[in-house]
Amino acid sequence: MSGRAALADRGVLIVGAGVTGLGAAYHLGAADIPYTILEAGEDVGGVWHTHRWHGARCDSEFIKYSFSFKPFLSPLSLQPRAEIHRYLRAITDEFGIRDRIRFNARVTRAEFEPAERRWVIHTTAGIFTSRFLLNGNGYFSDPHVPSFRGAQTFKGEILHTAELDERRSFHDKDVVLVGSGATAICAAPELSRVSRSLVLVQRSPSYIYETSNQAGIVTRVCQQLHAKNVTTPVQVLRYAIQCKDDLVFVVFRRFPRLARWFFEHHWRRTIDDGTPGRHFQPRYDPWEQRIAVAVGLKDQIRRRAITIRTGEIERFTDSSIVMVDGDTIRCDVCILATGYDLELLKFQMSVGAEPIAVGGINLYKNIMLGGVPNYFHPFGAWHTAWTQNSETVTRFAITIMRHMRAHGYDTVRVARRNVHFVPPLRSGYITRSLSRMPRFHGTYGLPTLDNVLSYRFRPRDFIFA
Repeated sequence: MSGRAALADRGVLIVGAGVTGLGAAYHLGAADIPYTILEAGEDVGGVWHTHRWHGARCDSEFIKYSFSFKPFLSPLSLQPRAEIHRYLRAITDEFGIRDRIRFNARVTRAEFEPAERRWVIHTTAGIFTSRFLLNGNGYFSDPHVPSFRGAQTFKGEILHTAELDERRSFHDKDVVLVGSGATAICAAPELSRVSRSLVLVQRSPSYIYETSNQAGIVTRVCQQLHAKNVTTPVQVLRYAIQCKDDLVFVVFRRFPRLARWFFEHHWRRTIDDGTPGRHFQPRYDPWEQRIAVAVGLKDQIRRRAITIRTGEIERFTDSSIVMVDGDTIRCDVCILATGYDLELLKFQMSVGAEPIAVGGINLYKNIMLGGVPNYFHPFGAWHTAWTQNSETVTRFAITIMRHMRAHGYDTVRVARRNVHFVPPLRSGYITRSLSRMPRFHGTYGLPTLDNVLSYRFRPRDFIFA
C-alpha cells in the first residue's frame, strides 16, 4: 500500500505498531475505515518489544491495561514484558492487522497539503499519502544519561537500562543500580537474583507500593465467567478498577498526610528490619510523581540481597562510586535506571509551508493539536493504564471521521489557542521536557469521568471544511 496514491481518499495512516497504534487499527477496522500502520522497527509492540531490561513489566493491573475488545485473562495481576509482547503479537494476528503494517518504515517527515487536503508522509520505506494521520509513536525518546565526574576513569561497565538485555547475568559482579523510579524498582529484585551483590542508589526516595501480584478472588471469578462468554463482569471489573485508581489519585493528592501515613505503614516492617526510614521518605507528596509498584522488593531487602543507599553521587573511581557523604560503594557494573526524555513528536511536521513545533501548542481532549488539520494524536492518562484513555480517544476520532463522511467534509481541525496547563505530575521526564510539551486541555484528567463526560461529540467544538 505504498505510493502517493495510497489511502488518499478517506483512509488513515497510523504511525507506530505499539499499544496505541494496534488499538487504533482494531477500532478503525471495526468501523470499516481503511488504514496502514507505519512501524519503524521489525516487529509490533513498541516499548514492549524494545525494552528488555531485567524485570520490565506493566505497572497497571493487566486486566485493565489490556484492550477492551480482548481482555487478557491471567492469575497474575501484573504482566512481564515478554508476556505483553506475546499478547500484542496475538492481537495483531487474530484481527488481521499484520497484513496492514509496513515494517522498517520510520517516519521522517509529515506534510499536510492544504490544496490536496491530504497528508504526505516521508519514511525510510518510501512516501505514503492519506486523508488522516493518527500518531501513536509513543512519548519516550532517548535515554536520559546523567554525567558523573570521573566516569571516564571507571574500569567497569556503565550502561543504561535501554542497553540492557534480561538474558545477561552478573553472578561474579558487584552491581550498582542508579535510580528511584518505576524502572529501578522493577529491575532491582530481578537484577539481585543474577548479581553477586546489588546496591540500589537513589538520589531521593520515591513512594513504592508492593503487591503480591496475585489476582484477587473477584478478578478470578470475572475471568472464569469471561472464558465462558459471560463478558459483562469483566467489563464492570475494568471500570471498577479504574474508579479505584482515580479515587486513590484524587484522595492522595487532596490528603497528602493520609497518603504519607499509608506508605509509612506499608513499609514499617521492612524498615524495622534494619532499612533506615530515610530511604522511604520522599521530599514530595504522594502522586506528585508516579508511584512505583514493586514485586518481591521487600523480600530481597529483608534477605540483604538488595542494599539501598540514598544520596548524591560525588564521583567515580576506577573501581567504585563515591557518594557526597563520603560513603564508597564497590562497583563492577553500574546500571543507570535514570529514565528517558519526553518527545511526543518524533518527526518533522508541517502544514503547508508552516513547520509545526509541538511545544506550547494546545492539545484538545488528548486528540487534536491546535491548527493542525486531520491529525489525531491519542494520548493516554498520566496516572493509570494508558489504554483506559487511548482507546476512548481513538473511538472519538472515528466519530469525527464518520461525521465528516456523512456531511462531505474534507478537513477538520481545532483552533490554536493559548491555554493554561499545569502538568498533573512532576516526574523528572516531564519537568525536563516541559518546554517541548503541548498544553493539554478539555478533559478532567480522570478516565472515570472523561470516558463518560469529556468525549461527547459536539460538532461546534471543531472547524470543518
